[in-house]
Amino acid sequence: MVKAGDEYQEIVGDVQRALDPGATVKVGTWVIGPDGKRDLDVEVRGTVEGRPRFILIECKDWRRRVGIDVVDALKSKREDLGADQAIIYSNSGFTKPALHKADRIGIDVLSALRASDGRIRIQVNGVLYAKLLSVDKWSLATFFPEDSSPIGKELVVSDLRLNGLPVQDFLAVLSRKFLMEQEPDGRGVIFYSLRPCSGWTYRDKHIDVSAIAVQLWCSRKWLSQVVRQDVSQGYYDHIRKCVLIPDKQMYWLGPIDQNAWRPCNAPDMTKELTAGRLVLRFTYVHAIHHISAISGHEAKGLEDLVVKRKWLPQ
Repeated sequence: MVKAGDEYQEIVGDVQRALDPGATVKVGTWVIGPDGKRDLDVEVRGTVEGRPRFILIECKDWRRRVGIDVVDALKSKREDLGADQAIIYSNSGFTKPALHKADRIGIDVLSALRASDGRIRIQVNGVLYAKLLSVDKWSLATFFPEDSSPIGKELVVSDLRLNGLPVQDFLAVLSRKFLMEQEPDGRGVIFYSLRPCSGWTYRDKHIDVSAIAVQLWCSRKWLSQVVRQDVSQGYYDHIRKCVLIPDKQMYWLGPIDQNAWRPCNAPDMTKELTAGRLVLRFTYVHAIHHISAISGHEAKGLEDLVVKRKWLPQ
């Protein structure tokens, strides 16, 4: 009968084979050290730049977190056996003293990941960020080829139509597209220069519109929620706080709970990467509150009349 600890060693061995297909990975072996035979949970042997390389791995399939005593023991074992690298895999995490000591003496502290494998108890969470883009208030101004206005001093937007449809239905399309492209935060004006069109009417009277200006009061807010990270086969690095995904493996983020979003500060997207590492930063657009259509149906066609568009922040 295979013991639970042996099963975890096999999982770790599979992870190491995925990480380095060219290396020789053995599980549950013995080697001769200065004080006699020593057991190895997993050993990895290969070459790096023509030089032999030996990786010594301890596997702990415990219910409790691995403590500093295991780090101390592996340090001694590494020195006795002359290993180039020492790694501890834990199925339950590590204590803070163990993490501090491992980081100080150069021992990697990892947890194997294998999606849909019930033997993996460690769960890795990440933060997913979302944007909430909104048009909080808006107004419309129209411009005509002649100096005088054919609609009087005050424009009633609901009475302005294009090809028989309320112009606000067209603005619903333009404002949603604008929010997606610019993600504005503050007040400004979008000025649209238009080509001539005979479809403009105001209170059933034909008019010629040469340009429109949409003044917008916009906001961009950030939301976040904690979601699970997983990989078909890989590991979590407890010191660097990252998931490593071997070649040809799959990564999952989620599921997403639409009721779990909470307001937060904007995420820091400026962190530098070290060589050989990849950071996946997902930004999810949670909602876009744009200009609503009067009829309930957005209308297309106004964008075809646009000769020039200019955003003027204020």
